[in-house]
Amino acid sequence: MSPPKSHWARTIDTPPYLAYPLRPGITFTYLGVKVDELARIQMADGKPSANLFAAGEVMAGNILGKGYLAGIGMTIGSVFGRIAGREAARYVHN
Repeated sequence: MSPPKSHWARTIDTPPYLAYPLRPGITFTYLGVKVDELARIQMADGKPSANLFAAGEVMAGNILGKGYLAGIGMTIGSVFGRIAGREAARYVHN
């Protein structure tokens, strides 16, 4: 068997089997995703998306430009997470 089987790689052969829905995300794009002051993702035409928001590590490059500071993900996740949540709620309730 390749790669060799170890105690970390076990066969899934005993029920119950569980599945969890997952959604893809983007991390560390470093300026690949533009975000405005309302946490709205800027589309290719420069206009903000009405219902697509960002917060946290995906914005690190937008905030820092170059380099990385310890804790910046928590900071921008907290600040822009609140903004993004507020704006998403506003979008849903309009």
